[in-house]
Amino acid sequence: MADNGRDLHWTSGGWKPYNVFADAPEGFTDVEEYMESQGWETFLDLGSGETLGFSLRVLVRHVKDAHPEYLVEVGGASTVAPFLKVDDLPTAMDLLARWAPALHAHSVAHLVDDLSTGMIEHTGIAETVAARAAWGVEARMPVMARQRANLDRPKHLD
Repeated sequence: MADNGRDLHWTSGGWKPYNVFADAPEGFTDVEEYMESQGWETFLDLGSGETLGFSLRVLVRHVKDAHPEYLVEVGGASTVAPFLKVDDLPTAMDLLARWAPALHAHSVAHLVDDLSTGMIEHTGIAETVAARAAWGVEARMPVMARQRANLDRPKHLD
């Protein structure tokens, strides 16, 4: 849970303390349920904190007679940074542009590590890619063989 003022809200004067859970009932435990009850819904979800160890999620809330509000959530496997609230999409996109290089670098490093460890893991990235490639070859091979046979057939037989 966020402490009072742990989260941040971008205003024209800069970042100000903000508490996403200020109106939450005492002792609530389901963060996702609370966020939904406040009108927040996922706008964009990048990465996976559970498998990659790093993720970015943008939530949007439509406010009556106003532009939508956005929350940027930066999370990891075991921690979540303070929520960053902004009042418009361009500012949300600016935050994403600032965080995207870190997410990209972390994802690539995770992939390289997965490929170079030599460990075979049931849910590893390398195993998933290899399984999809094998499935694709098996499913596509008969079609490719027919196409090749048509290409190789002498033209005078047409």
